[in-house]
Amino acid sequence: MTIIAADAIEARMAARLRARRAELDLSLGELALRSGVSKAMIAKVEANTSSPTAALLGRLCAGLGITMSSLMAAVEAEDATLLVAGEQPRWRDGASGLERVAVSPPTAFSSVEIARLRLPAGTVVDYPAPPSVAFSQQIVGLSGTLRFTLGQRAYEIAPGDCIAARIDRPTRFEVPGAKAAEYLVIIERSQR
Repeated sequence: MTIIAADAIEARMAARLRARRAELDLSLGELALRSGVSKAMIAKVEANTSSPTAALLGRLCAGLGITMSSLMAAVEAEDATLLVAGEQPRWRDGASGLERVAVSPPTAFSSVEIARLRLPAGTVVDYPAPPSVAFSQQIVGLSGTLRFTLGQRAYEIAPGDCIAARIDRPTRFEVPGAKAAEYLVIIERSQR
């Protein structure tokens, strides 16, 4: 566990609040209206020239549409997290032979997930129900050919090809050839 000095925490809090306001494209005045905190006080907190109380932070978080917990998780997170290859979680589906390696480490500051998958030749993996919350996904072909179906439309993904899709309907992954397919899946879930 890393211990972070109080002044560093306040500086990170100020930066995260300012970044969240920018993400939402809010002016100081707009955030003041949403939160009930004056523009002057918001400016002081974002410039790290005033230490916010818990109540003030709570009002700012509410105005920014985030929880205090998510603010603190982002503040306390490391600037970088390394997940070495030997420690990446691996899973194998005994029925289909699908192998999945979680390549990206979980962080508080990113909604992106990266996995490396290998699907044996002739295998089909169906996801007949759409996800409860839509998300963005990109698939990058590494080897073999993958047929990816989104709804009613199928796409052939060869090595080096990349498809970006909004996953909001049933999907299907299929390896039509005689060679296994390896590919990366990059998922971005909304943080808003």
